Amino acid sequence: MFSAMPIALSARDAGFTALAALLIGAGAGVFPGESTAAALSSDSRAFSAEEQDQLHAGKLVVRRSELVRGENRLLGGLSWQLVRAKPRRVWQAISDVRSYPRFLPALDEARFIENSGAEQRLFLRHKLGFVSASYFVLTTSDAASGRMRFHLDRSRPSSIREAFGEISVSEYRHGQSVVSLAILADVGEGLLAGAVRSNIHEWMMRVPEQLKRFVESTPEAPAIVANTASAPALH
Repeated sequence: MFSAMPIALSARDAGFTALAALLIGAGAGVFPGESTAAALSSDSRAFSAEEQDQLHAGKLVVRRSELVRGENRLLGGLSWQLVRAKPRRVWQAISDVRSYPRFLPALDEARFIENSGAEQRLFLRHKLGFVSASYFVLTTSDAASGRMRFHLDRSRPSSIREAFGEISVSEYRHGQSVVSLAILADVGEGLLAGAVRSNIHEWMMRVPEQLKRFVESTPEAPAIVANTASAPALH
């Protein structure tokens, strides 16, 4: 079901040379005539010896990126985290929106809204002190490869300007997994008015680390309950 990650870890084997296709596919409408992925091409290199040591030691490996494209100032990059759990258990958390407040930064509310073709529409709201930001995202999940892609739903009201990326889980040795995150987002001025930009960037890239803590501290549920219940419209 899940692809195995070799011992000789590399960004390519983690699926991140495919970041080019991801960013071009999700962001082509945002940055016409320019390859956003080209600006992150250096991030597709193999892990350094230091990064491999960090990953094996259970530490978060992060490669930050900050890009300006048109009116968007995008924060994000790539991050990886070793998790002491099988991919099936990690995927259970990734694919259940009810778990999101446990590992997404400052997330106050997460709700399934509806299916939209092959995608699911979700509502998310973050709260940092007296500042909050809410938006809708569209997600596409592939359980066979353990991969979920997401992008901002521009057809609905949003407190942020742009967001797209991918989170995935790969099988590793001894019943462990590696969680991978690729993300770029322009959070707008609302959140930045209440928090330091560098802090937001750090929190964003720590999602795999927070997912690790949640999964390793929570017993596996007997089954995943699909989030297909209807929800009232949000205005």
